[in-house]
Amino acid sequence: MCFDAKGWSVSQTIEVNLCQGILCADFNEGRLIIDTGSPVSLGPDVMVRVLGSAVQLNSSFGNYAWSDIRESLPFDAVGLIGVDAFADAVLGFDIANNTIAKLESLNQGNSSAFVMGSPVIDCQIGEDRLRCVLDTGAGLSYLKQHEAAELGQSLGKQTDFHPMLGKFEVETVACSLILGEQLITEVFGLATGDLRMLMDKAQIDGILGTSFFEQSVIEIDFANEVIGLSVD
Repeated sequence: MCFDAKGWSVSQTIEVNLCQGILCADFNEGRLIIDTGSPVSLGPDVMVRVLGSAVQLNSSFGNYAWSDIRESLPFDAVGLIGVDAFADAVLGFDIANNTIAKLESLNQGNSSAFVMGSPVIDCQIGEDRLRCVLDTGAGLSYLKQHEAAELGQSLGKQTDFHPMLGKFEVETVACSLILGEQLITEVFGLATGDLRMLMDKAQIDGILGTSFFEQSVIEIDFANEVIGLSVD
């Protein structure tokens, strides 16, 4: 165990990187996607070790088969690690410095009801209060209700990729995002079609992808559903 510059009590770390905006790490088995937006880990029927925990990969989740997801990826990956791998863990995400750390405990944080194990934070755009999933499997952040983006700056269309949905074009807008007493600018895609349906089903208003993680240091206690956040 050691303490780092952020005051974290760290037991293990892994080096991570962004592949087409999606968080990944290289293991003995090959490259694995680290996806805090996925309830389950996917891949061939094998066991892998991630941050000291044995993780069983599943061939499918609902209508989503890993073989189909892998074929649609814009890069090579042997599997996807979902939040089932972290059910009892406290993790620190310092994506700007390419690090995920397994922590002994959270420094500080706020309770929030997670969605199928995926972390959720409360935030605000203008007068609109939002519940947003923290999703390292999404490069771009998303808003379900387009009205929330009316005060933002339109940036035109952008091509994006999501492990579950493949490649698609989306209208984007830069918005001022309020997180407690902190204010940052985040670029959001305006969700449509299948993505909007998934957000409806999960009863969330937005997704905060790795572009948000790059501006933040985030601690997540998955077992107790607590999130600590500091924004650069």
